[in-house]
Amino acid sequence: MSFLFFWKSWSRPYRLTYLISFSALLISAFLFIIAWARGLGNVVRWDVLSELNELPVILHSFSDGLLDYAVNGKAYAVSEQFVASAMQVRPGMATAFLVGICVAFVLLISAITRFDRIRYLISMAILILGLAFFRWEMLEVPGLGSNYLFLLLAFLFGSVSYYFHAFRPDYPIPVRLCVFGLMTISAAIGLDSLSPMRFPALIVVSYGMPVLLVLGSGFIFFIATEIVAGLVWLTSAGRSEEGKTPVNSRRTLGINNFLFVSFLYLINLALVWLKNTKYIDWDVLAVSPFILYLVSVTLGIWGFRRLVQQQEAFSFRDSGAYLYTGLALLTTLTITYAFATANDPLVEVFEDVITYTHLAVGVCFMAYVVINFLPIYQQNLPVYRILYKPKRLELSLFRIVGVVGVIALFASGGLITVRQSIAGYYNGLGDYYIASNEPTSANAFYQLALEQEFQNHKSNYGLASLALAQNNQTAAAFYFQQALLKQPSPQDYAGLSQTYLKTDLFFEAVKALQRGIRAFPNSGELQNNLGYLYARTSVADSAYYYFKSATATADRTEVPESNLLAFYARNPNVLAADSTLATSATESSYESYQANALVLRIVANRDTAQAQKPTWLSGEAVNQGLSVGRFASLYNYALATQQADSTETNLFRNLSENPANQDFTDDLLLARAVVEYKRHNHSDAFGLMGQLAEGNQQNGSPYRSVAGLWLLEQGLYHKAAETFGYNSDTTSIYYRAVAYTKANDLAIAQGLWETAAKNDPAVAALKQVLYQEHKPESDLEKAFYATYRLDDPNRGAYWETIQEPSLKTVAGVALANDFLDHLQWRNAQLVLSGLPDSKQVSPVAMSLRTVAAIRLSAFRRSVGSAETMAKKMILPQHQADRDYWLGQTYERTHRIAQAKQSYLSALQQAPLAARLVTATAQLDRQQKQTKQAYDLVLKALFYNDDNAELLKMYVNLCLDLSLFDYAESGLFRLRAATTPADYQAFQLTYQEKLASIEKNKEKFLQ
Repeated sequence: MSFLFFWKSWSRPYRLTYLISFSALLISAFLFIIAWARGLGNVVRWDVLSELNELPVILHSFSDGLLDYAVNGKAYAVSEQFVASAMQVRPGMATAFLVGICVAFVLLISAITRFDRIRYLISMAILILGLAFFRWEMLEVPGLGSNYLFLLLAFLFGSVSYYFHAFRPDYPIPVRLCVFGLMTISAAIGLDSLSPMRFPALIVVSYGMPVLLVLGSGFIFFIATEIVAGLVWLTSAGRSEEGKTPVNSRRTLGINNFLFVSFLYLINLALVWLKNTKYIDWDVLAVSPFILYLVSVTLGIWGFRRLVQQQEAFSFRDSGAYLYTGLALLTTLTITYAFATANDPLVEVFEDVITYTHLAVGVCFMAYVVINFLPIYQQNLPVYRILYKPKRLELSLFRIVGVVGVIALFASGGLITVRQSIAGYYNGLGDYYIASNEPTSANAFYQLALEQEFQNHKSNYGLASLALAQNNQTAAAFYFQQALLKQPSPQDYAGLSQTYLKTDLFFEAVKALQRGIRAFPNSGELQNNLGYLYARTSVADSAYYYFKSATATADRTEVPESNLLAFYARNPNVLAADSTLATSATESSYESYQANALVLRIVANRDTAQAQKPTWLSGEAVNQGLSVGRFASLYNYALATQQADSTETNLFRNLSENPANQDFTDDLLLARAVVEYKRHNHSDAFGLMGQLAEGNQQNGSPYRSVAGLWLLEQGLYHKAAETFGYNSDTTSIYYRAVAYTKANDLAIAQGLWETAAKNDPAVAALKQVLYQEHKPESDLEKAFYATYRLDDPNRGAYWETIQEPSLKTVAGVALANDFLDHLQWRNAQLVLSGLPDSKQVSPVAMSLRTVAAIRLSAFRRSVGSAETMAKKMILPQHQADRDYWLGQTYERTHRIAQAKQSYLSALQQAPLAARLVTATAQLDRQQKQTKQAYDLVLKALFYNDDNAELLKMYVNLCLDLSLFDYAESGLFRLRAATTPADYQAFQLTYQEKLASIEKNKEKFLQ
């Protein structure tokens, strides 16, 4: 195996430098494969375009046992489609490419200095001529315009090269590599610092591409013999066999196998040529020319060594190894750059060059082997050892014939390869001007490329990208169509579909995606986009099919998976058909997926567990602007969560104040209000809803409806009626009538009931019963009448005839509470004892019944009974009442500490409840905590300005704090909130206390 690792016998400096250059070649081959595999993905990425879809949902629902109330709102589902980006130009890639070219240049010029005089002069002339065509003047280095920079570089490198060649041939190759490497690095740093151009590497590479193309094509022609030479080695390198005479002791595959395998190889190339030139249109399975190139380059490492050694032209160790590595590195990197920039004309040029050279030169080399070495083959001798020592015709003659054959093959295609070379060159210049933000010049060069090859993909896609940047959808659609002619890609179909969508050609957009899926049946991106379009129509089954298909084929499966959840949420009939879909969401860190999982949870309304907090909230992303997915996940989480905390309210406050989130400000305020309400910060929640309604005069009605229902749930009936009064819709009028009815203002409510009942028979029936237009007949009507006609002492007769257990319980509780209000506790006890069995009633009715029983215990001062009842099941909406009446029980039995604790617990649930605030403030006042009591009352007074007891407490606290003006104002408001007799009685007490304060003040002054 020593011939495989031939460098092991070299001295250490030679071995080290060669292995470094060999490693560079291996890296270039690896990059070659990656860039080839990525294809168009090197310059066009799949972006995701997110869209918010409003879904009507129930933010909150509650019941008073008779009527159900739904707080309507909206949630957000995120629908996403894949969008092909504009053509990307990465100057850094050109810089890396130029670094590789410089390494190849150092290897080449160092190797050339070891040639004999003729070869050296010819090689240096080629190298300097190539250097001249790099258009160095485009760098615009000050003082080195025109050809001066080229002349300077040619002089520097040429003189040092000649010095090594003519005067110091004894210097080893590592020294030459170091010197030329340092010179190249110095030149690169100097030009980069002196050139005023933005992307000097991109300029050099773009304008020097013709030189790289010629050198690369020459190298490909040179190594075109390597595969056939490898077949010679394979078929003539035999092994010795025991029992044979020395003459016949070797066993080889022989000439017949050589001819057969070579024929298959050449047939493969011929099929590729015929298919590329459209002579045939077969779907043939042929080995790619680029695979043949990689194989040729690999075999050439040992094949070129054999050539040099057999022809004894120059030293392989001192020159040949580095010459071959430099040319291989230069060619491989050039092809890689063509792939990396998706410059398909250049890619096709190299494909043709590989095919034509390997076909023509392969035929000639096979003839060369047969003509020169057939007798030796027949003797089973190792032909490969003398492959480049012909006995009849020299290899150079066959190479010349090969050149003629290559030219003939190029001509058979109408010189399309030459035109593609020019088109590829113009594409490179177009890329430079895109990077330099000069779209006009870029457009001009892409147009020049189209003149040479109108079907080339890069120019058409680049022009489509420029058209999209100028919002010229018509031109973009034209160029996308052009890009589809020769080398279609999923990105082209996606781009074409987007242009149709933006010009309101919906069905054309659908057809474009359908064509794309037929061409690329495994493109999950196109499947997702088609599902997205179908989801906008009534074709739900097709939308589901394409979303589901995309989850198995898209690179980013989280996008179609997220769309599936949004599809379920937007189609309740699908959820109804399969209830398991509501729980199909899995854990994912993708923000849009989390948003849609939450909205599906809200729409389905089946999961009572705590909602999963979006993962991005625990990272640095929380300090950044909100994307569509982040906003939707945050907003939906606020609606879905059952237990909010202060960190979340602070988060909403910070995000809503961030200028980057101004598009989401209103929705963030609404979500913050929902969180505050769930945290029982009711005043903050109502304030935020009022801010939203005032800031949005045209669409303030939904915000007032939400606030009104919240107020209604908290028992703030007059404030709820006032809030609903700003709306003119029938539903708001109905809720306003309910609010006044609950506040026992039936006279004010009557006109509202009549308006709400015009188009609703159910509401009309309740109105007629309430205002005694006909007698109650159904259980609901009887319960409604018994609950709200407090002025009818005979309403209990209707209650006794109610059959439905829950309705009877709710109405019975209302009767019992009325009796307790009038201190008739025995009647209340009789009613409660006559209620139906607890197993037959609804949770709401049972909870109301338990609270009423605790109130009765408080009236009777029965602590044990109250504590026992308080341990029973009570709904969250009634827990504040439970704690209040339990506190009343403790207070009436002089257990002040326990009463205070119960009141505080109740305040956490209902901080604005008037009787609760009054009771708590009274205890604080007794304990000389006047300021604390005042703050508590003041906060609740805004929502209870008609509550007489709370106003009395406010006036007393104002007097305690010597706020006489505020006390006078509170006394004035009390006049309108209570009866004249009650007002006169309190006024007398007020005057006495005021007089006492004045008297104490006079004593103090004395």
